[in-house]
Amino acid sequence: GIYFTWFWSRGQTLAMKTWGLRVVDRHGAPVTQLRALGRYLLSWIWFLPPLAALALLPFKVSGGESVVLIAGWVIVWALLARFHPQRQFWHDAWAGTRLVASKPLSR
Repeated sequence: GIYFTWFWSRGQTLAMKTWGLRVVDRHGAPVTQLRALGRYLLSWIWFLPPLAALALLPFKVSGGESVVLIAGWVIVWALLARFHPQRQFWHDAWAGTRLVASKPLSR
């Protein structure tokens, strides 16, 4: 969590820099470390529900079935962004953050 919190509070991770994305608050300002930490914790919704379901199931699930369950949840969760008015991921909406295209560095 330290990696993401530190880099998000500075605008972007190394991967986000490659993809031309930045994380900002609702008003377009840089996020605070506290807001970045909140975004990190809320981003666990991408994986925690299927992992918890697998742990709590009264029967064992094979590795392949686990992958299908987790991948299915991730796909459904990603598609739910289509229902957000600004087409943002819900963990960003709840954290008060959003992803925006970053301006390329001029040479």
